Amino acid sequence: MRGRTSAVALAGVVVLAGCGGGGGSPRHHVHLNAVERRGKTLFIRDCGACHTLADAGTSGIVGTALNQPWEARRVRQSIADGPGEMPAKLVTGRAADAVAAYVAAATNG
Repeated sequence: MRGRTSAVALAGVVVLAGCGGGGGSPRHHVHLNAVERRGKTLFIRDCGACHTLADAGTSGIVGTALNQPWEARRVRQSIADGPGEMPAKLVTGRAADAVAAYVAAATNG
């Protein structure tokens, strides 16, 4: 009986560990294509220190929180213009397109 009790307790721990009980808001996971996955990597590296985005697991407090729906076109324009304290063209070209695609997928998915 002791072995069965341990197995049940272990199963309970495994189930609870998957519930996101880490104290923060639950992370939202989105199925991403290859460009969006590259954009996620770039977002975490280049944008995550300032911007909060649940799917990326970032919690920046300086820039706009990006947990509401964003269109890729609007994100791309913000990257190019650098509104407020954000530096313009922090990422450019295909990298900026990938970041914009990722933010749109992560916030609209």
